[in-house]
Order: sequence, then C-alpha cells, then structure tokens
Amino acid sequence: MERAARQYPYALALVFVIMAEAVRTVVAPWLGPNVPFLLFYPAIMLAAWYGGFGPGVLATLASAAVTVSEFVFEPHLLQDTQNTIPLAIFIAAGIIVSRLNENLHRAIIARSAATFASHHLAGIVESSDDAIIGKDLQAMITSWNQAAERLFGYTAAEAIGRSITFIIPADRLDEESNIMERIRCGDRVDPLETIRVRKDGSTVATSITISPIRDETGAIVGASTIARDVTERVVAERTLEELLDRERKARGQAVAASDRLAFLSDVSLLLGTTLDYGETLDRAVHLALPRLGDYCNVIVEDHHGALRHVAWGHVVREKEPLVRDLALRALESTGPSAVPTFAQRIMKAGTTLVVSPEKLRETASALANHIDPALVKLGEQLRAYAYIGTPLIVRGRVVGVMSFGTTEQESRREYTDSDVVLIEEFARRVSTAVENARLFRQTEELNRLKDEFLATLSHELRTPLSAILGWSRMLSTGHLDALRMKQASEAIVRNAQAQAKIVDDILDVARGMAGNLRLDMQAVDLVTVAQHGIEAIAPAASAKKIDIDMRAANPIRVVGDAVRLQQIVWNLLSNAVKFTPSGGRVTVDVGRRDGEAVLEVSDTGSGIPQAFLPFVFDKFRQADASLTRQHGGLGLGLAIARQLVELHGGTIEAQSEGEGRGATFIVRMPAHERQETHETYHHLESIS
Repeated sequence: MERAARQYPYALALVFVIMAEAVRTVVAPWLGPNVPFLLFYPAIMLAAWYGGFGPGVLATLASAAVTVSEFVFEPHLLQDTQNTIPLAIFIAAGIIVSRLNENLHRAIIARSAATFASHHLAGIVESSDDAIIGKDLQAMITSWNQAAERLFGYTAAEAIGRSITFIIPADRLDEESNIMERIRCGDRVDPLETIRVRKDGSTVATSITISPIRDETGAIVGASTIARDVTERVVAERTLEELLDRERKARGQAVAASDRLAFLSDVSLLLGTTLDYGETLDRAVHLALPRLGDYCNVIVEDHHGALRHVAWGHVVREKEPLVRDLALRALESTGPSAVPTFAQRIMKAGTTLVVSPEKLRETASALANHIDPALVKLGEQLRAYAYIGTPLIVRGRVVGVMSFGTTEQESRREYTDSDVVLIEEFARRVSTAVENARLFRQTEELNRLKDEFLATLSHELRTPLSAILGWSRMLSTGHLDALRMKQASEAIVRNAQAQAKIVDDILDVARGMAGNLRLDMQAVDLVTVAQHGIEAIAPAASAKKIDIDMRAANPIRVVGDAVRLQQIVWNLLSNAVKFTPSGGRVTVDVGRRDGEAVLEVSDTGSGIPQAFLPFVFDKFRQADASLTRQHGGLGLGLAIARQLVELHGGTIEAQSEGEGRGATFIVRMPAHERQETHETYHHLESIS
C-alpha cells in the first residue's frame, strides 16, 4: 500500500502528459507545427502541484520525449540547432516550473493549515470550560474567553485593556507581583489555588496555571492564565476534613465516655460494698483521687444548718492533715476574719462551681489581708491551682458539697467541661451511696428506738399495773380500814386512768399511721379549748406549784375537732408541766397573726438540747430514753400533737435556746372567719 501510494503521483504525471498530447493532436491543425511544447506546460504544472518536484520532472521529460517522437521519422531535423535549443529550453523551463509549483503548493498548504490551526485554537479557547486569559508583561489583559465571563462576571469588552489586578483581592496583590516576576524569568507557574473576586463582589476559589507567551523569536511577550473554579472541590475537601475531624473527636469522646463509664461502674461497685456512712465517704474521696483532682473535701449540712467537714483526702497521704486543717479553719472562721467559702456559695446556688487558676489567685490575693494569717499560711502550703465544687443532692435538696482541686506541685491542670460532667455524675452516685448509708443508719436507729420503746412501754404499763395489783390484793384481804380502803380505790382508779391514757396514746398513733383517725370538724373557739386544757392540767400544775398564765384574744375561731384540739393543748401543757421544776411558770398565748390562729405554750423548764431539737416530734423519741430517767412517759405526746395539728391543716414548731432555758411550742392553724383584732389579756389565778 505504501509503495502504491508513492508511485501514484508519477503515474498521475504520465496521465497529465498523455492528456496534453491528446489535446495537442486534436488542435495541431489549428496551432500549426510551430508550437509543439505549449500544451505540455499545464501537464507539468499539474504534475508538480499534485505530486511535487519528482512527478513534475517526469512530466517534463515525458513531454519532451513526446515532442521528440514527432521527429523520430525525420532524423535530420534533430541536427538543426533551431530545433534542439527550444527542446532544451522546454526541459529547463519544465524543471523550474516543477520546483516553483511544488514550493507554491507547499506554501499555500502551510498557510491554509496555519489559518485553520489559528481558527481551531480560537474555537477551542472560546469553547473551553476553563477561563483562559491572556495578558502582557504589564499584567494588562489582552484576551478574555467566554468561560472567564461566566466565572468572573465581566464581559470581554469590560476586561480587555484593564490590569488583571481588578479580580485579585487587595490582600493578595503581592501574589500577582511574584507570578509576573517568574513569568519574566521564563518560568511556568504550576497550578496554584487562590482566591479571586467576581463582579458582584463575591469571592471564588480558583486553581490557576500561568505560562509565558513567546513570539517568533522566542522572546517572552506575555502570559496565558488558565483559571478553574474549584469552589465545589474546596468545599468538599473542607467538608471531608470537618467530617474526619468530627469522627476523630467522636472517637475520642467515645473512648473517654467508655473510660468514664468504666470508672463510674467501679465507683458504684465499691461504694455498694459498705453501708457505713463514714466509710462510704472515705472510700468515695480516695476513689476519686487522682483522677478527679489532687485533693478532695466533703462538707455536709447538719440538722442545725451548719456545715461540717466530714471527709477529705490528698494524693499525697502525708498532706491530708493539711487539707483537713485548712477546711476546718475556713468553716470555723467567724467575725471580721470569716472566709466566704466556695462551699457556702455552692450550697446556696445548688449548682457546680468551677474556679480557674487566675480567679483562684485573685480571690486568695483579695482575702490575704483580711483573714487569719494561719489560714493564709496553710493555703500557701497547699498551693491550690484550680478548684471545682458540686452539690450533693438528696431527694431534690442540697445536703452538702463535694469539692476537688489541683495543686501546683502535683498535676497543675485546669478543669474542663468533660471534667464537670464526670464530677457531677460521680457526686450523684456518692449522694446515692451516702443516702443509702444514712437510711441504713436510720433504720438501725429506728430498730434501736423500737427496742427502747418496747422496754419503756413494758415499764410504763407495768408500773400502774403493779400498783393496781398491789392495792387489789390488799382490798381482797379485807383487813383495810375505811381510810386505807379509800386510798386503795383512788390509787386503783388513778393508775387505771394512767394505763388507759397510755393505751389511748398508742391507739391514736396507730390510727394516725393507718389513716383511720377521724375528726368531727366544726367551728370551735380556740380560746375556750385552751381554757379547758388549762383546767384539766391545773391539778398537776398545782401539785408542783407552777403558775399558768393565759393571754388570749376572745374569740379565736378555727374549724376543727374540739376533743382533738383539747388533746393537743393538754399534751403541750402536760409536757410543759412535766419538764418545768416546782415554782416555775407556763404561759399560754392564743392570738391571731397574719390571718392564722396561733397557740403558744412556753415554759421555764429544763429546755431542749440543740442536738435533740430536730427530733422532738418524732414517735418514740425521748431526750432521755433510759429506764432510770427522771420523767416517765412513752414519748408519744408531742408526736400525737403534731399529727393532730397537721390533720387540722396547721403546723407545730418547737423552739429552745438550750438545756435549762425553757421551751416554746407554737401551733399555727387557719382561722375560720374574720375576727376582732383587739386583744384582751387574762391572767389566771396562780395555782400553788
């Protein structure tokens, strides 16, 4: 195939010669014999045009041969110089024409190809999806394709002739200077991701490639910039990076959460192995160190609202006395040098408090000149760095504070949000464990009280029963005179009534606990009820030479059961007379305050110990529960009084400044109707 392709132009040259000879033969009669070579020139030109110089020479020689053939039968003509010179000229002219035609054909083809390439390249540039921008060495735009119009929003007419800097952000102008410097050095700028500005002022992430443009001599005359919008890719990459970052964080959080759960699981397991209150707190403190801090304090509120330091710890056991002394001095400080502790703030707010190292230093510096120097010295020894405290909450009530801290000598770290979550959860579990231990201790206490009550009940029942049996036996002998028989009868009645009172009290408590205590509710004058109660207790008060004073506004009406209200008054008065020594005084005050009926019973008796004050209304509770106690009774009178007051929708409160300083019991009940506010005071005749 290749050989045939090479031979084809030469065969075509011979065809052109044959065609020229045929034409010459036809027209020879009209042209005459003097123009033998004229019609062969077109054949030579065509052969050289389509085949090049070789086929043109072949066509020349073939044409000369055809011409000579005309003289083959007349040899003498070849000897004539007039005939040979034109032949030589023809051959030379044919060769020259062949060369010129070949060169002309190649030039025309090259120009056509260049023109086509130019138009083709321009079409490619215009149809390209990438922005293609031409600029000279002064960064002036010389060309601007349609993709550039779409990308930047400027038309070619708006862009050409302007500096390229109008699409470059002000903070990136140095970038263009560096690019042009490299272009002038003949370097190509590989894809560079940057930011460009659109016509509407928005920015677009672009990837640009910049190459130098050279002229025919190789001199650099400008630069070609290809810009591509990579916003979607940048956004996708950024999104992918964010997702990977979130995955890393989530994985880290999952590991941390798993670690926290394992820690809390161990905490719950260890705290659940004991029901001893003190041991539970001590375990909780030392379980938390050093994970949650370098030292720890647990402060709880006692029954009187005072804060007590109950547990503490330090990662260095030798420093635990330092932690203890510092906490105690801070809590016990009073007067001008009192320290406003973080625990008090947490108890009041009921929320976690985190103190940074800077805030801790500021607080210490502000208090340094106003507190006990010994406390300052202890703080300098501890060298606290950061602090966190969280409330201990039991059944919705803040009962204490668990605090942790780091020190400059040990971990020297601040507390983070994850620490807060872990410490709060730890404190919640400690609160549960402590409450379980407290309930267990309370159960043991109730069991002890039950045993004491049963012993007391047996004693209280046996005492009147023994008297009844003794006097009954004496009566049965028939040897008593009239006076002794009267004494025996009175003793039997008195002791039977005492025993009946004990049984009634027990039944009242049982009915109250079972919810079977019924009241006959009606409008009652509380002043009258109080007077009846005083009359009932008068003999006992008279026996001990106790004065009973009553101050009352008359009337004070309430809605209640008159019998049960009188029982309340009698129990309070009986309690007051029992614990008031001979020659003492009991005051009964009935009045109206803030829309409520108020009954106060005050005495000058032995008072109530502060430690026992919160339990004074508890069932079966007595400050002195021993069988050798000075005052008898089951300890049910005040419990029944509270129970009855609450059934009437009221409240009862006990107040005492301590042992030997008397006691006051205050009953508040809803008033029944509008009453006179003018108070008149009555003083009952002293009973002595």
